[in-house]
Amino acid sequence: MINRLLAWFKNTPEGAEDTSTHSKATRAAAALMVEVAMADHTLSEAEEAALPGLLRQYADLNTEEAIELIQLAHDDVEDAVALHEFTRHLNEEFSLQEKLDLITVLWRMAYADQDIDKYEEHIIRRIADLLHLRHSEYMQCKHRVLN
Repeated sequence: MINRLLAWFKNTPEGAEDTSTHSKATRAAAALMVEVAMADHTLSEAEEAALPGLLRQYADLNTEEAIELIQLAHDDVEDAVALHEFTRHLNEEFSLQEKLDLITVLWRMAYADQDIDKYEEHIIRRIADLLHLRHSEYMQCKHRVLN
């Protein structure tokens, strides 16, 4: 029990060592993309197809790295207790512009299937709040994607 709690505080799954070459911020951003894609409890074919491309473009990765990072992100999301686990790293490392870029990518992820579900919109709003973005900044990112 204590080992599990210590692993949770370290943000590393129990018994596993973080050997990933991806920064915590990049991993956190990928996990948030997966969170948005799964917000409506389904991963549509369009969302599944869009995820590697968006992640490659966002994090400047090759296809293999993007696929590896998506798998890590799925595992991270499965083990996560709250969104704060991911946004904490972003608040420590990201500038305002990097946060806005991330929210824009999250909107692109949500709109990959040409439909923004109310749960996807809600989770992006929560993420924007946790990143300390103003409502106007959140809406500007949305409008960039929809227009």
